[in-house]
Amino acid sequence: MENQTKNAVTRERILSLIETEFESDAAFERELDLPPKTVNNWRRGRSASFMKMLPRLADSLEVSVGELLDIPIHRDTSELSEDEISILTLYRKSAALSAKQRLALAKTIESVINLYISSHGERQSRKAKMSE
Repeated sequence: MENQTKNAVTRERILSLIETEFESDAAFERELDLPPKTVNNWRRGRSASFMKMLPRLADSLEVSVGELLDIPIHRDTSELSEDEISILTLYRKSAALSAKQRLALAKTIESVINLYISSHGERQSRKAKMSE
């Protein structure tokens, strides 16, 4: 019974992402080259074939298999600064966003950090030239 509950949670997660990321079930099926009505069978509980395809689904939906299975990822943060932990915490709160929105957010964060790093490097370079 517990397996059925886990499968149902995973199914709902997958279906929600399909609804968010694709204009229709048929568009999703075409993208993954699935037979017609595959998603409909998942919706009605007639098939759990999605469990055999988790890596492929995760890739297409731009999430990890762990996210589809709702497996929390615990990593050692002992070497992270408070700033790094704050950024990670804020990013993890974005789980309610769609996969595309999370990807855009991650790219934005990366761009902002790279901008600060490069501008800091330029300032240091100018200071070094001025002191020569």
